[in-house]
Amino acid sequence: MTNSQKNYNASEELDITPHSTSTRPNLKGDRLNVFLLILLYIMQGIPFGFSISALPIILQSKKVVTYGEQALLSYILWPYSLKLLWAPLVDVHYIQCIGKRKSWLLSVQYLTGVFLLYAANNINDWIPEKGKPNILILTCVFFVLNLLVSTQNIVVDSWALTMLKKANVGFSSVCSSSGFAIGVMLGSVIPVLLTSEDFCNKRLRFTPGMGGIMTLESILFTCGILFILVATLIAIFKKEKDVRSEDNHSQPRVTNSYKLLWDIVKLPNIRVLLIALLTMKVGFSAMRNSLVYLKLVDVGIPKDDIMVLTTAMFAVKIVTPFVVSKYTSGPKPMSVCLKSMPIK
Repeated sequence: MTNSQKNYNASEELDITPHSTSTRPNLKGDRLNVFLLILLYIMQGIPFGFSISALPIILQSKKVVTYGEQALLSYILWPYSLKLLWAPLVDVHYIQCIGKRKSWLLSVQYLTGVFLLYAANNINDWIPEKGKPNILILTCVFFVLNLLVSTQNIVVDSWALTMLKKANVGFSSVCSSSGFAIGVMLGSVIPVLLTSEDFCNKRLRFTPGMGGIMTLESILFTCGILFILVATLIAIFKKEKDVRSEDNHSQPRVTNSYKLLWDIVKLPNIRVLLIALLTMKVGFSAMRNSLVYLKLVDVGIPKDDIMVLTTAMFAVKIVTPFVVSKYTSGPKPMSVCLKSMPIK
């Protein structure tokens, strides 16, 4: 039998051919799941946006933080780059009575909520109105916070594959891209603009007042309550597919998961993809958002104006995934993938 015949049989067996009506995207029955995924991705983006944009700009505007200290603070984003290292652990270990994905999601969200409440209670001491911010404490706390949120990202990415119908799995990428972009925008813009006295007096208040309409303390407190509330609602109302029959009571070992991950990395096409992903940002290294923003603050451009200008780019990032979803939400990508891979 030729490779093309084998590929055809494989696509037929998996029922993912473009002509299969049962696999055409249809959000009927999945709209609430899509809404939940978007909400979870928004929540993941808020701490990331605060860490990558708002926090460095707020610190730089105080004129007492060096670029060396900003470099130390950048370590808080490392969990997003290294989450592949503990992803197999998340996939293997779970409590069956709670659910394969809910076990981690609920734990991580409650811990994230607690950390945000802790940060809210101490943020005024770490970033005083006058004086030197405590960069070391900020780095440690927000590193742990981003570690938790990046773990949530692993869980939600995995859960999306079983939460949505097979024909709608492609919409998970739309939820991820748009939801995360919304969260990053909220986490970047709100802490800067709503805490700014000048912006609030010019744009949001009828009569001038002291300070912004919110404080960093109130923003972090609100986010902490949001994480805890959403986790509680998921625990009560969201059911997860029972995977015990699929696991056949023989849970895969962690070593097997890492071995499978290594086997995937060794595939020629995956290595090409990794090279592309690892080098695609090199050309933009000098124009990374945080560095450009810090330089603009140094030359005297108000941080409020910087944040207002960036909202246009966020709009593009939010809308674009919905436009391209026409080509990525159905069975077409998988069909093309199968036909391009020689099946032994």
